[in-house]
Amino acid sequence: MPATESTPSLSGRPLSSRIGYGLVKAALRVRQSYAEALSRVGLLPNHHAILSTLDELGPCHQKELASRVVVDPGDIVAYLDSLQESGYVVRERDQSDRRRQLVSITDSGVAKLIEGDAALDAVEQEVFESLTDQERETLTVVSAKLTGPTARPSEA
Repeated sequence: MPATESTPSLSGRPLSSRIGYGLVKAALRVRQSYAEALSRVGLLPNHHAILSTLDELGPCHQKELASRVVVDPGDIVAYLDSLQESGYVVRERDQSDRRRQLVSITDSGVAKLIEGDAALDAVEQEVFESLTDQERETLTVVSAKLTGPTARPSEA
């Protein structure tokens, strides 16, 4: 007989009690909502991440950009190609190292980023509406701790 809400699991630890499982489910929900909202403004989530990173940091080398947005360096080329075709970014050879590409956001890219951010603001309002302001702040702090540069899986 399968375990139900009233029947304990055989291991004694229901999946729903695992923090990681809850975070994965929540992340999938947010990711799907983000993807749908961004598609309505003509962006993919990685496009938005690239534009946001360029807006925040200024021009970046292609490899550094891939690392910051957590995209494989080989895959970022396709994202940058489509962003460049749309006029949202420009790639130029780095004058100090001609082997490297320097990527910059354009004015059109900033306008598209603002449009994408507005779409995500609406998503976040809906997805996180059941949380208090304090709970949202706590979630932001905890998320930063879990994904920050010092966050590493424990080595066993």
